[in-house]
Amino acid sequence: MPDTHTPALTPEQWEARDYRQPARDLDGWARTLAASVDQDSTEFVAKIGIDAAGAVVVMSRAHDHVLVPPPARAPLAAFALAEQPFGFTRADVALVRAAAEGRAGGDAAAGLRDLAARIADLLPPEAGGAAGSRGA
Repeated sequence: MPDTHTPALTPEQWEARDYRQPARDLDGWARTLAASVDQDSTEFVAKIGIDAAGAVVVMSRAHDHVLVPPPARAPLAAFALAEQPFGFTRADVALVRAAAEGRAGGDAAAGLRDLAARIADLLPPEAGGAAGSRGA
């Protein structure tokens, strides 16, 4: 399996605790939806960050923003990871449990390497090291 993993954020974005999506990317995505959904592209998320209080800041292109407080971050993470290639599956859970119990076999090693890479892609870079799966 080729390594197609990339970190979710750059080291600079992790350090700033701030991600801003390029307007051209939002406009392109809006164009692909235009045929099936009537959506105002100014409602798309343009900025995501974390404030000093630990709340996730989500801002639209219209500069409306929402603060997601720490108790709501786990549900936000669950929804954000649902059905995404970088998210987790029940098969991942079974694989990790089988490995923990010493029952993993067959393609388990490749599955565990893939799982480790997906998790690493969602983590901040290690101090003095590379980000994402490159540091796994």
